[in-house]
Amino acid sequence: MKGYTVKSIDSFECKDWLLNKHYAKRLCSISYSFGLYFKKTLNGVCTFGMPPSSTLAESICGKELKSNVLELNRLVVNDNLPKNCLSYFVSNSIKKLPNNKIIVSFADSNMNHNGYIYQATNFIYTGVSSNTSKLIDKYGKEFHFRNIGHYQKNNKINAKLVKRRLNEDLIDRVEIANYLKTYKGEWTAKKLDSEFNYKDTASHWFRTDKGFSFPNVDDWNKLKELLKFNDTYDSAMNNFEWVACPQDIIRKLELTKVEILPKHRYIYFKGSRSFVKRCKHELKLNTEPYPKGKNKRYDASYKPLTQTKLF
Repeated sequence: MKGYTVKSIDSFECKDWLLNKHYAKRLCSISYSFGLYFKKTLNGVCTFGMPPSSTLAESICGKELKSNVLELNRLVVNDNLPKNCLSYFVSNSIKKLPNNKIIVSFADSNMNHNGYIYQATNFIYTGVSSNTSKLIDKYGKEFHFRNIGHYQKNNKINAKLVKRRLNEDLIDRVEIANYLKTYKGEWTAKKLDSEFNYKDTASHWFRTDKGFSFPNVDDWNKLKELLKFNDTYDSAMNNFEWVACPQDIIRKLELTKVEILPKHRYIYFKGSRSFVKRCKHELKLNTEPYPKGKNKRYDASYKPLTQTKLF
């Protein structure tokens, strides 16, 4: 692109762009950040950071490669840039990342985005995310689910405490599900739901696919009494800490959960030929045809304060 360059920038240079120009209007985790310059004028920012959860990182290529996952979490540029400028920006930002990275990014269908920029830069399309809700505060602004964790740590709003299992992400889900199955006997999921006063919950304890969920600490011990299984996994399943209850945090902060459309999920492997080959082999998500549809631009007319840089 004649006159355009992509350079690494400090994360603080992204702040005005992310808070005021990007549609999300909030900061994100930033491990690497890049600027699109026309001569000496900054025309866009692209940031990469830690995924919002270890579960997301692991879901792509498994446990052994989850530490290699980065999220391309913000991409925002000025209007009226030349054709192909955005794909030039993304591809050159990726080139400047360290090798052997798995990059995940999401195109927000709630903003009528289909991810054409990722299609143009040869990302793999893996369908839509499982997130179908978001939190809105009493002022109408989105409250990111990740922030619940901050309130759990400091509990400055004095929410009630609940048990949270330690190192749950290190416990083999399939192993636990198969273990519980061997003791299930005549206990159907419907009977267990009735016993625990749940609805459509118990069945997930016995699933070996992505629909599995762990019984919480108290449920594990009650389940042990009902199914009469031994104490093989008790040390791991009963290892917990007291944390602020997420539901009570939501109540005290007057947050509202609203339904949203799932987002389009794209994956890119960056690294050596052997690394890319391994990632493709370990990929746990289905590869699907690129989605099509009419994109809609959001209002990005805001002019960030810091526009120029001396090289």
